[in-house]
Amino acid sequence: MDDRSLKVLEFYQLLEFLKTFSVSPLGRKRCEALRPSTDLPSIHSRFIEVLELKEIIEAGGDIPLGGLKDIEGIFKKLEVEGSVLEVQELLDIHQQIDLCKGLKRFFQKLKVVEAPHLQEKISKLSTLKTLEKEILQAINTKGEILDRASPTLKEIRQQLSDIREKAKTVLEHLFHRKDIESIFQEQFITLRSGRYVLLIKSDYKHRLKGIIHDQSQSRMSYFFEPLEVVNLNNEISILLGQEKEEQDRILAELSNRVREERQNLWSDFEILGEIDLLYAMAKFSIQLKGVEPLLNENGRIDLRGARNPILSFQKGDEVVPIDLRLGDGIKTLIISGANAGGKTVALKSLGLLTLMVQCSLPIPVKEGSQTVVFENVLAVIGDEQNIEENLSTFSSHLLHLNQILEKAGPRSLILLDELGVGTHASEGCALAMAFLDRFREKGSSIVVTTHFDRLKAYGYLHPDVENVAVAFDEKTLEPKYTLLYGVSGLSNAFLVAEKFGISEEVLQLARLHQDGGEQEVSRVLEQLERLRTAAEKERTELLQAKEEVVRERQRLKELIEEIKKKRQEIYSQAEEKARASVLKLDEELKKWVQRWKDERSRSKSSRITLPRREIQEVKEKVFPRLRVMTPEGQTGGIRVGDHVR
Repeated sequence: MDDRSLKVLEFYQLLEFLKTFSVSPLGRKRCEALRPSTDLPSIHSRFIEVLELKEIIEAGGDIPLGGLKDIEGIFKKLEVEGSVLEVQELLDIHQQIDLCKGLKRFFQKLKVVEAPHLQEKISKLSTLKTLEKEILQAINTKGEILDRASPTLKEIRQQLSDIREKAKTVLEHLFHRKDIESIFQEQFITLRSGRYVLLIKSDYKHRLKGIIHDQSQSRMSYFFEPLEVVNLNNEISILLGQEKEEQDRILAELSNRVREERQNLWSDFEILGEIDLLYAMAKFSIQLKGVEPLLNENGRIDLRGARNPILSFQKGDEVVPIDLRLGDGIKTLIISGANAGGKTVALKSLGLLTLMVQCSLPIPVKEGSQTVVFENVLAVIGDEQNIEENLSTFSSHLLHLNQILEKAGPRSLILLDELGVGTHASEGCALAMAFLDRFREKGSSIVVTTHFDRLKAYGYLHPDVENVAVAFDEKTLEPKYTLLYGVSGLSNAFLVAEKFGISEEVLQLARLHQDGGEQEVSRVLEQLERLRTAAEKERTELLQAKEEVVRERQRLKELIEEIKKKRQEIYSQAEEKARASVLKLDEELKKWVQRWKDERSRSKSSRITLPRREIQEVKEKVFPRLRVMTPEGQTGGIRVGDHVR
């Protein structure tokens, strides 16, 4: 990515905010080194890790990173063969080993959320139990080399302790000698250059044999080594030298053990730095209420409710969200409108949010937003004057534009603030349109801000270019800081000047001096906007009418379906009722047949007449209300012997 563009888009200022959320100098260094990536899989992978850690933090967990240090200098020192680490450096190595152990334990016990990607990363941390034990065997947490570090060291220190006690005993005996009791400034044993001495009055320096080591600030006393302890002090000095040699040997041995594990320790160091960076990114995201947008490769940007992250940190909820859209046939946006209306902020917001996404930083937008991964994000914003190279604002502006044009390609996002300013308006506008032509030919995605009316007209003449206006309230003379797509904005310079208290005389003179040609273009654009607004209103009304017709059609369809459903229910009920009647008739007929058989068996007559009257009674009992329509429209009952279907 172009470093100059990163600066003008305030990317480095964003990193300053980010590193405040890290817990260690190592994490802060990782934040400062963060740069946008162009590799989609790696961007997505880190996004997953950030969001997993964010979920852990929001669930009340906090990863154990306290005490993490930047020990890169120790690794560089270990590269020198034979170099010996200091005690504190060994303790720092131990601290890292302990941190790795704590992190592994934390993620093994993690139950509140699932974090498979983070757990996989943490599983790669080394388990250096032997080295940890060896360091703790030799050094305590106060930075002292312990007696148990080696048998030799223990023996030397025991000898030192014995001789020191012997020297103190000799000196204390001198305090009790009556003949020299008066020479002592005070009964006080101290050390000078590692040797035991007494404090004697300067007037009595010849009363005892010995060595004067120093004089007090008041010059009233001497630090005096009596002859009686000279040999003992000499023995102490020899033993101290032996102790130092043994300690150096122990440190060298431990340093070699650390050097043997250098690759594992360096790998752990890298992972810990990455974890602290992810932690800072997760905390940063929580603060900004950031989300992961969808990433596509079709050039479509749709950032809904986007907020500038720098302004969000500074002003919180006061920041007005905007919608940033590009794609679906539109490759260039021309943003126009009043000064201080939010044009440059919109431009910077798009650039900065794109850079954040390519760093895998969740961005302050609504869920469902989407954007693109660009190979280059190139921006020209602000004053381009270069005093060192004796370049004017316009000259530097042109040179920078030309450099960007050389780098631009199909996967470039080009952000140009006030394109073509700094020279004659007509020539500057012509240059601006020429640059836009070239950027469009290269297939770049482009967003420019302008006050040039001809550049606004350019937006209406090309199907891949869209005008965007920053909304302005002409009643309150206040910007609304929102974007209106498909329309160009008026600069409203006179209204803004009036708001800031410019005198009416100046404004009247300004109107007289206003260029007629430019006024004509402005009037044409205003007329075009009115026509566009009327057409948009008519289109909206037609869409509403269409939607009403669709809703009415749907309502009628639902009504017809309801009628069909009711009719089917009625048929089903009638069928069920008929079925029950048939069953009832069948039962009655069975009873009647049984009675008829019984009567026949009892009757002596050989001729039995058909009991029509009883059958009619059964029929009327079962179907008391059943009637059918005759061909003539008359109702009539069904009689026995009638043909039915």
